[in-house]
Amino acid sequence: MSPEKALTEVLAPWVVLAVGATHLGCAVRSPGWGVATAAGLGLVPQAAITWRVRHRGLSDHHVTKREDRPLVIAGIAVSVASLMVAQRQGSAPAELRRMTRGALVTLAVAGAATLRVKVSFHTAVLAGVVAVLAREVSPRYWAGLGLVPPLAWARVRISHHTPVETVLGAAIGAGCGYWGGGR
Repeated sequence: MSPEKALTEVLAPWVVLAVGATHLGCAVRSPGWGVATAAGLGLVPQAAITWRVRHRGLSDHHVTKREDRPLVIAGIAVSVASLMVAQRQGSAPAELRRMTRGALVTLAVAGAATLRVKVSFHTAVLAGVVAVLAREVSPRYWAGLGLVPPLAWARVRISHHTPVETVLGAAIGAGCGYWGGGR
């Protein structure tokens, strides 16, 4: 596997969300809610995408066709909204609830933008999770933004995005991840 394809898989949105949510859950001493948040934000949506790919409803697991994205975004929004309800009713830690709200805001903004330009959800999610961890755990997590340029390069290199689409994704992710969850 080429380096650009490896980066695309290792830093796929579902992976970054699952690892980030689990890490945040452990950081706030609520690993169970961290895993539940990982499931609602990343694992369940990716399982649904994989199922649709296997049944020929989508071309690939990265949803590279822009016309496939609205339905996928709607499905992910349902998963995230369901998670929000469960978090509220189950008294999940505020940090994880803010992460989930930030993810929903990011999804809404990137989803709306992708109607005009194919926003990179890879860079949006990575920058968003970094912003959430920097806000909720420590400003030292901002160093994680150093992973965004190599990921953007990889997405451009494999012809899934243009440089502008990766930068737009990163900007949406960082802004919505930081401010979208509220305080």
